[in-house]
Amino acid sequence: MRKAFLLGTGFAALCATSLNQPLRAATLDDVIARLDALERSNAKLAKENAQLRERVNRMGEPRAAAVAAAPASPKGNPVLHAAVAPSPSPAPAAEHTVVSIGGAPLYTKAAGGNAFIDNTTVTLYGHVDLSGDIFNPGVYDQGTKLGVSSNLTYFGVRARHNLEPYGMPGWAAVAQFESLVEVASVPTERAAFGTRDSFLGMESPWGAIKAGKADTPYKKATAKFDPFSATLGDYNSIMGNTGGDLRAEFDWRAPHAIWYESPVWYGFQAAIMFSPGQNTAKDNSDFALGDFNCPGTSARGSGSGFPLTSAPEGCTDGSYGNLYSASLTYNQGPFTAVGAFELHEGTNRTGDEAVTPLSNGGVLIVPPGSVGIANEWAAKVGAGYRFSDVIGTLQLYGIYEVLRREHTVAAFNERSRDGYFLSATQSVDRWDISASWAHANSSPGSPGTGVLNAYPVAGVPVSAPAGAADFALNTLDSSADQYALGVKYHFSPFVSWYLVGSYLRNGPGAHYCLGVSGHGYGVCGRDANNNVVAGNKTEAVTTGMTFDF
Repeated sequence: MRKAFLLGTGFAALCATSLNQPLRAATLDDVIARLDALERSNAKLAKENAQLRERVNRMGEPRAAAVAAAPASPKGNPVLHAAVAPSPSPAPAAEHTVVSIGGAPLYTKAAGGNAFIDNTTVTLYGHVDLSGDIFNPGVYDQGTKLGVSSNLTYFGVRARHNLEPYGMPGWAAVAQFESLVEVASVPTERAAFGTRDSFLGMESPWGAIKAGKADTPYKKATAKFDPFSATLGDYNSIMGNTGGDLRAEFDWRAPHAIWYESPVWYGFQAAIMFSPGQNTAKDNSDFALGDFNCPGTSARGSGSGFPLTSAPEGCTDGSYGNLYSASLTYNQGPFTAVGAFELHEGTNRTGDEAVTPLSNGGVLIVPPGSVGIANEWAAKVGAGYRFSDVIGTLQLYGIYEVLRREHTVAAFNERSRDGYFLSATQSVDRWDISASWAHANSSPGSPGTGVLNAYPVAGVPVSAPAGAADFALNTLDSSADQYALGVKYHFSPFVSWYLVGSYLRNGPGAHYCLGVSGHGYGVCGRDANNNVVAGNKTEAVTTGMTFDF
C-alpha cells in the first residue's frame, strides 16, 4: 500500500515538473517524510494499545488464577478461605474480579498516573434461590398447603484494597455489605441492607481480622456438609437446634462481633469469634445496645421482642450475653475433618417458668429458678470423604453434635441432647443425587405443653376431641428423625435446578420444624391458634432454581 501510494504521489509530482522543478523536489521529500513519521506514530500507538489491552485482560482474570498463585506469592489475598469463608458467598471464580457492566470492567481510585492500574477491586455479587413447595405439617386442622419461597436470596458488595504498592506486601483492607433479598415475600427489616455478613477488616500473611456481623465459625464449619441447605430438607431442622420449633440457636449469624480467620497451613485453618452481649440488664433481658431485637433471635422471630412473638416481660426466651465461637477445619485432597465449639453466656429462659393449667385437669408447674439463666454450649466433630467411582464422585459426610444447658432442673431441660447427621451425594455428569438423615436424641425434660393431636397420649383420655387437650411434654419421648432425598441439575457452575423431598418424624414430646434456618419460612407443628402440636409428622416436597452472579 505504501509503495503504491508513493508511486502515485511521484507520478503526480512528475506531471508538474514543467511548472516548478525546485518545488517538485521539496514537495516530494516533504510528503515522504510526513508519511514515514505518520507510519512510525501509528506503529507506536498500535503497540501501546496492545500492551494496554493485555494489562486490562490481566486485571480482569478470574479469582481462581489468583488463588492458585497465592501460596507461592504474597500478592493478592494471602488468606485462603476454606470452610470459614464469608457464607453464603458467590462463586469463587467471581469473588475478586473487578466490577463490570456489560462485560466492560470499571476501575476506581487509580494509583499513580496510569488510570488503568487500580489497587481497589469492587465486586457486586448475589445468589438467587426461589422455590415452590407442597407441604403438610401433620396437624389435625392444617392439611396440605402450597407455598412460594425466596429462601437464602441475597445481594452484596465486596471491596478489597491492595496495600502492596504502599510497602505492605500481602496486606489488604477489605469490606463487605450483604443483605437478604425477599424476592417472594413482602420485605421487612430482615431484608434491610447489611442484615447478612457485613464487615470491615484487614488481611495479612498471618490471617484476617474482621469486625461487624457474620455467620459464626461453628455454623460455617459444617455448612458444606448439608446438600439440602435452604430447602425444606435443611439439616438445621435438627442440627444446632436445641429445642425444636422455629430457631436453630447454634446456626447463627452473630452481630457486633470481631473474629480472626487464619491462613491455610498444610490443610488446616482456624477461626475464632467473640461477640459481646452489650446488654444493660444483668439477666440479658434487654435489647443489646445498638440493636432493636432480643439477642439470639431473628427479626420478628420467636423471642425477638416483636409484638405477638414474645412474652411481655422482655427478652426471656433465649436472649444471651457474650458469645464465643471457634472452629478448626482440615481439608486435604478428598478428606475433610472439622471440630467446632460455641458458648452462649447467661442465656435467659425465665419465660419458660410458669404455672400452666392443663385442659385434661392437671397442672404443669415450672418453679422459678428451675430453668432460669444459664450458659448454653455446643460442640461437634465431623468428617467427610470424596470417592471417585465409575460413574462420577461420591461425597460422604458425618457429624456428631453435643448440645448442653447448664444448671437446669432435668425435668425442665429441653436444651441438652446429642445429635447425629449423615449425608451422601453421588455426582453423575451434571446431576447430583443426594440423601441425608438427621437424628435428635431425647432431651432430659421440657418446660412446655403440647396440644393433643390425632393419637392417644399417656395421661390424656383418648375420647378427648382432637386438638382440645393439653399435656406436659416432659413425660414423653422427645427424639426426632429427619430424612431428605433430592436431585440437582447444574445447567452451568452458576445455575441449577433442584427437587427435594423431606420427612420429619417427631417423637410424642418433640416439636421440631422443617426449614427453620435458610428456607423462606418454617413448617411447624402449630394449629390455627398457634398452639404447639407435638409429635406431628411433617412431609414436604420443594422444587426450585438457583442463580449465582
